Amino acid sequence: MSDSESKSDREKDLKERWKVLDSEELLKLGYFRIRKDRCELPDGRIMPAYYVVEFNNWVQMLSITSNKQMILVEQYRHATGESYLELPGGSSEPQNGEDEATSALRELEEETGYTGKVEFLCLHEPNPALQSNQVQVYLATGCEKVHEQQLDPYEDINVLLKPVPEVYKMAEAGIFKHSLFLATLMLARPKLIELGLL
Repeated sequence: MSDSESKSDREKDLKERWKVLDSEELLKLGYFRIRKDRCELPDGRIMPAYYVVEFNNWVQMLSITSNKQMILVEQYRHATGESYLELPGGSSEPQNGEDEATSALRELEEETGYTGKVEFLCLHEPNPALQSNQVQVYLATGCEKVHEQQLDPYEDINVLLKPVPEVYKMAEAGIFKHSLFLATLMLARPKLIELGLL
């Protein structure tokens, strides 16, 4: 038997969804919900308790000014006790009738005072082992500052403009620690090359 045949015999079809037998809400607080599912796996095994954290989809805005600078924000994150350089973004608000593109543009304008022409860029899933939401990323080009920041009462955000190649050099040097920002930079690279920004 060849190595490939042997491997094929051992592999399982992991694309088939688990069947949820019952689901219990354990906690609901503001912007997230925790539930416990009891599931039947495709081969009949029963998973007695699988915990899922539900959030609205998150949004990021990769924003490029008219003079080809990327707009970054610096924020303190209390969970780790550190400040991070990242992209403008936040939570979508479908409960207020917003789609993700509208939410991303709102976050850009509130956090930085900039606006621009918006298009969908990419999506990724922040932690599929525990969370059910996506990060939807939009690209804003030709950005210009149209007003001052409009921050929430407990937000403190510094706005930085960096040339796009410098941002990637900083990423390669390990300066950025926010994994969602790093994932977006990787996925955005082909589009930024296409636009002549890298």
